[in-house]
Amino acid sequence: MIRRVVSRMSGPGLGGNIGAQGTSQAVNMVVQLVSVPILATNWGLETYGVWLILFSIPYYLAMSDLGLIGAAANDIAAAAAQDRRADALRTMQAVQSGVTLIGIAVVAVCAVVLLWPGSNLLAFAQAAAGGEAIATVLVIVAWGVLGQQFAIARAGLRAGGYYPTAIYLITAATAIETIALWGWVLTGGGLLGAALCYLVGHAIILAVMRIAIARKVPWLSQWRWRVKTPELRRLIRPALAMMLIPLCYALSMQGMILAIGAAAGAAAVPYFTSVRTLTRAAVQVTGVINIASMPEFTVAHARGDVAKREELVALSIMTGLIVLLPTAVVLFAAGPWLVALWTGGEISPGYLLVAMLTAAMVLNGLWVPISNLMMAVNEHERFSYVFAGLATLSVLMAFVLSRRMGPEGAALAAMCFDAAMLGWVGFQAWRMDLLHAAALRRAPGRVKAMLVRFLSRR
Repeated sequence: MIRRVVSRMSGPGLGGNIGAQGTSQAVNMVVQLVSVPILATNWGLETYGVWLILFSIPYYLAMSDLGLIGAAANDIAAAAAQDRRADALRTMQAVQSGVTLIGIAVVAVCAVVLLWPGSNLLAFAQAAAGGEAIATVLVIVAWGVLGQQFAIARAGLRAGGYYPTAIYLITAATAIETIALWGWVLTGGGLLGAALCYLVGHAIILAVMRIAIARKVPWLSQWRWRVKTPELRRLIRPALAMMLIPLCYALSMQGMILAIGAAAGAAAVPYFTSVRTLTRAAVQVTGVINIASMPEFTVAHARGDVAKREELVALSIMTGLIVLLPTAVVLFAAGPWLVALWTGGEISPGYLLVAMLTAAMVLNGLWVPISNLMMAVNEHERFSYVFAGLATLSVLMAFVLSRRMGPEGAALAAMCFDAAMLGWVGFQAWRMDLLHAAALRRAPGRVKAMLVRFLSRR
């Protein structure tokens, strides 16, 4: 039985996707837990703080592709599923060329700005970087640009049915880069060398990914410099809507913190963030299976496989209920005590704060998986602009309520936000025929049948 499960979780298809996604999340958790003490202890808090600031730059650069990579990845996968290889190749070449030009421009602009008019922008980091702050930032920017090429290569492997291969390679890059970083820091290395660890690791694994595409998906590896305006114009609407989504998540997550701090003071922020962190851990568990389902959902939608679509929707919903409802029971019963235990008694939140954020956790864990499946078929325009409006409104609501209620006011705003998003996303999914009463009634049976097939398949 164990050997059979391991075989399914390391092979192609949904099982392989889940195995790869779970491995990736586990590696990322280890990296986060181990990196903090190593870097903080060996560099000191001031240098480590400078590193965190500089290393946040790629997360902003990731949006410089204007959402084209995400929208194109779905489009290429759908074309491949319908055996429209010429269309998939044309889109791949257009996006590869366009994003490469954007990347070159980003590096060039950053270099010009930092070397001349903005040479004083990094004055705060020069001491921590040993006078090499500009070089460090340029290396980090180059690493971020290579990350966009990672995403394109992942799209190519996904189109050929090798999504697990792409995720395992990206996870390998994370492991290689982080181990090199740890070694460099433990031997007394500075910020520039640390940045180079990431850049070299990315370059090595990107080369491996391109080789994997050439061998596994050769029809998609034909490189031609083609910046086709019609192809890019066709993708611009879903691309812009795609770019909006991470901004909305950042606003709903980080905006709440700013609202609480401004309205109730900095001392109120840890109460809200500690409880939210505890509830988000359960949501991340459900995300492993949901994100792993997205490539399969793209294929099923493109081929008109209604039964498969219903199975994947059922899997996402049932996973959320199976994980989140027991977690909610535990948090409703002992949430304040758990937070106090976790924080060594430093933070003892009120029951109302825990209860409202627990309710928000359940609501969030239901609408996000459905929205991800909609995003997998480039239907995210149906909710992205409403998402932006509701996220903005929730932050304003959090500010107003936090002035009267403290962190509980922000929790109430978060709960209302997730309830509104569940209603809107559920309505749009119903319009797409992803959710309807008969399918929901069949959901438990479908998931049970999927599990039986998974365990019995040889």
